[in-house]
Amino acid sequence: MNKTIEKIIGEKVEKVVKLHGDASYRIYYRAFISGGNTRIVMQLPEGKSSASEEITNYNGEHKELPFIDVARFLDSLGVRVPEIFQYNAQERLLILEDLGDDLFINHTKPAAIDLYKKAIDLLIKIQNGSGSSNMKCVAMDRSFDETLLNLEFDHFREYFIEEHVGKKMSPADLKIFEKTTREITKQIIKIPSCFVHRDFQSKNLIINPDDSLSVIDFQDALIGPYVYDLVALLRDSYVDLEWPLVEELIQYYAERSSIKHSPRPSSGQASAQALNDFHLVTLQRKMKDAGRFIYIDRVKKNPNFLQYLPTTLRYIKNAFEKANEPIDHARGKPTNQRTNELFNILKNYIPEWKK
Repeated sequence: MNKTIEKIIGEKVEKVVKLHGDASYRIYYRAFISGGNTRIVMQLPEGKSSASEEITNYNGEHKELPFIDVARFLDSLGVRVPEIFQYNAQERLLILEDLGDDLFINHTKPAAIDLYKKAIDLLIKIQNGSGSSNMKCVAMDRSFDETLLNLEFDHFREYFIEEHVGKKMSPADLKIFEKTTREITKQIIKIPSCFVHRDFQSKNLIINPDDSLSVIDFQDALIGPYVYDLVALLRDSYVDLEWPLVEELIQYYAERSSIKHSPRPSSGQASAQALNDFHLVTLQRKMKDAGRFIYIDRVKKNPNFLQYLPTTLRYIKNAFEKANEPIDHARGKPTNQRTNELFNILKNYIPEWKK
């Protein structure tokens, strides 16, 4: 690896250290260059996964790596992203600026509300900037659609319930599961959409020396519900946040977001609507995560994410409970009765919810 990197960057490499990876097929290294400089090296897998590991409805042909394309777009919005020094297609290596190891997650215990507000301010900057920008990127040509959202719901059933819990849903329960999750999907599709990072969470935000934030791991960006990245941040499986703080931060976001709703809600209604949308997207996102953690364990042979299941399941349970509370909102909530029915069914398949 040393000689390959040296050939690409044209400098002497003293050593290369493999960095701890997450759920991705991408492998990351830190290269130490003579003179004291460092670079982050992203090793891309072979095949289609080198463009994006996530299934999307994008049918075009990538003219360049989505990472490079989205990085350019975010940089145009004034968002701090790692500089890209070289890309070697033959070796499937990206040479990136090293932004350091001061991750957002290192500052979340106890939760620092000012830091979360700073992350929300950055999220709003991205959403507002992408909405007014004339510049295009691949994220604008792919989106969360019903097929993808439903596939991720089924991922939960297949891997968490059937593989992890070891139970098959009865035909009657399966019918309710599919009907209700499809109804939730239809509600999510109605939510106003915008640019979505897709994994805007504590391990993908880096604190810079000036206390501003940098963003990484954005190659799977797409168009999706405006609260999706807010859910990723405030219902991050790696961080255990209590609901009162989350509710305060959702209100902070709602008061500052310029996302257009139809009909246009009042200030109070905007917060209530954001809460309702947040609960629906939390159900979808965290059920997907629970299934994904089992998939990573069983298929990728990486058990490291199993430790995050308790927090993930608590967030799902909380979302079910909150989604079934009466709430004043603009779009209405026809899923109320159905989500409660599904919640009661899932209690029979999730041992942690019986305690």
